[in-house]
Amino acid sequence: MLSFQGIGATQGKGSGIAIIHKKITGKVNEKFYGDEAKDLYDQIKDLALSEIDTLVELCNDVEEEDILCAHRLMLEDIEVNNKVYQEIDKGEDLLSAIRNVQENYFNQFQSMEDEIFSSKALDVEDVFDRLINNIKKQKQLKNINKNFILICDELLPTTIYDYPMEYLKGIIVKKGTMFSHGIIIAKSKNIPVVIGLGFDAAKIMANDFLVIDGLTGKVVIISE
Repeated sequence: MLSFQGIGATQGKGSGIAIIHKKITGKVNEKFYGDEAKDLYDQIKDLALSEIDTLVELCNDVEEEDILCAHRLMLEDIEVNNKVYQEIDKGEDLLSAIRNVQENYFNQFQSMEDEIFSSKALDVEDVFDRLINNIKKQKQLKNINKNFILICDELLPTTIYDYPMEYLKGIIVKKGTMFSHGIIIAKSKNIPVVIGLGFDAAKIMANDFLVIDGLTGKVVIISE
């Protein structure tokens, strides 16, 4: 039996097999330029808005709904859309245009001294990654039918919804803050969360059986 000490971010205990969250890294093989890129951007933006609307319908917490609505406002922001169009007009392909705008906004928020504002950088990452994932037309199908603990580097606000809620019994985040919107959503769902596990998280292997305490921050690997 191995145990690690993190920081408790929400109350409650949970147990299940370890599932390690992997961010989509597949490449977009086809490049889109000019008017074709702008038309496709409008299409993937509309798809992203529809996805967010679906998430809003699923949520049962006012604070959680406010976070998702903030994502919608970012996608609808004329300035954000114009910046993407401007990158395309400069000759960038669609993926590069989105990445450039994402990086610009991410750096703006991350550089802010106020932790509440700097934590919004993850929201920027989440919104733009949703657009990029729509280009790739990849679906994160999670065929899980047993209780599990999710392990992730950072908890983005919509990551939770990529997994079957009925089996999600806890989350371990390698790094993050109490102000992270992903943490706020997990708290509203009464999901135990431990943050700040750092390098110890790398000692957890997929399918290890875990017990976590969201109040004390303790994580235990139960040996078979």
